[in-house]
Amino acid sequence: MKRVRNLFHTLLFVTVLGVPSVGKAQISLDSYYNIDWQLNVPLGNNFSNEVSGWGMNFEGGYYITQDIAVGAFLSFHTNNEYFSRRTLHLSPTLSLNTDQQHQMFTMPFGALVRYRFIESDFQPYAGMKLGVCYSEFNNYYYIFQRSSDKWGFFMSPEVGFNWYPWPNSIGFHMALYYSFATNKCNVMTYKQDILNNFGVRLGVAF
Repeated sequence: MKRVRNLFHTLLFVTVLGVPSVGKAQISLDSYYNIDWQLNVPLGNNFSNEVSGWGMNFEGGYYITQDIAVGAFLSFHTNNEYFSRRTLHLSPTLSLNTDQQHQMFTMPFGALVRYRFIESDFQPYAGMKLGVCYSEFNNYYYIFQRSSDKWGFFMSPEVGFNWYPWPNSIGFHMALYYSFATNKCNVMTYKQDILNNFGVRLGVAF
């Protein structure tokens, strides 16, 4: 799939940027890179509301002061939910009885700012991500598919830490986040005006 190939090339490029500098407990006190697995919990989403671990997050930043960093991020996630057989009233004269598999794919990217509270091996921080979000809403039933893709504004505050427990090695990253996107969904009888999510990120820190 073209979308998957493009994602792979982008993520490989981000990873290659970080690896050459790994040679101490942290790449540099002036910069950081995180690569994370992501757990996502949709909040009030009637299209796909199941918890999902099918996602990743990539980000990096440069400290313009001792404590404040600016940078960029890209993440993606897929949430799936199965709906048992039910009757959908598509119009006053048309109904459909079927089971369904819903798939929601989101890919936000943009700029970030991070404030670290301590400059040490253990670095707790608070941050904010702002950007745009691409989304696809797919409804599979029988051998058919209905889809909708949208762009929207994206905002995501988070708290977490980078921890470098050993010298001359990579460290660990953990974060709790909330995300808000203005993407809209209108597929068959399912409508969604905004996307709200809560989640956890676990990964490595360079």
